[in-house]
Amino acid sequence: MENRKIYDFHTHVKNLETIEKYYESNVIPVINCQNADEFNRISAMFEKIKDNRDFDEVIPFLSIGIHPQDSWKYKNDIGNIYEEIIKQVPLVGEVGMDGCWCDVSFDVQEKVFRKSLELAQKYNKAVILHTKSMEKRIYDIIKDYDLDFIVHWYSCKDYIKEFIEKGCYFTIGPAVLIDDNVRDLVKRAPIDRLLLETDGIEALEWLFEKNYRPEDIRPSLQAVCEEISLLRNMSEDEILQNLQKNSERLLKI
Repeated sequence: MENRKIYDFHTHVKNLETIEKYYESNVIPVINCQNADEFNRISAMFEKIKDNRDFDEVIPFLSIGIHPQDSWKYKNDIGNIYEEIIKQVPLVGEVGMDGCWCDVSFDVQEKVFRKSLELAQKYNKAVILHTKSMEKRIYDIIKDYDLDFIVHWYSCKDYIKEFIEKGCYFTIGPAVLIDDNVRDLVKRAPIDRLLLETDGIEALEWLFEKNYRPEDIRPSLQAVCEEISLLRNMSEDEILQNLQKNSERLLKI
């Protein structure tokens, strides 16, 4: 596992150093951008990498989405810039609804979420879902869309069956080490629907209440692979092969 390629299918980065450390560690990031400014800033970082560093495979896999907490900004118009960027990226997200950490009204969240889904359907893009405490409502919305859905950091004991039957993918991160709901999901979801994620360094620090560095990303993902292999009673190599195949299927590699 030490030298095998690993995909971090949902992460956030703030600087060039972190992106470079990903590629030095043979980890391919799928970086989420929450607005056009962030998209342009991250895109510029990739141009610097191409100019300054010799990595074998430097492809900017980016997603863009209006996070529920930002939905109030777009309640009247999500804007042409958002649509233009969606045309350029393989994934829309993270988008969805939040009933835990977000104080934007549910009606506004849903309105903006549906607009994002309409654009994803228009351009046939996979969608990364934020579902915190709104799992049932989100399922009821997406069940009528014919799209690939990736459920990010799903930590709910309910509706797993419904999301699995919908054919959703699930990003599994280091929470699998401590969260029984995530562990149960890993046991129940088809192996061809699992992906890896860290959700970025800040998410790791929030989860474990300690400092993380960019070089800690790969060991964190490896620990997740190891835990999945134990929960599924499969070899780590089998798990990694499946996770890579699933990632590349969605990224159309």
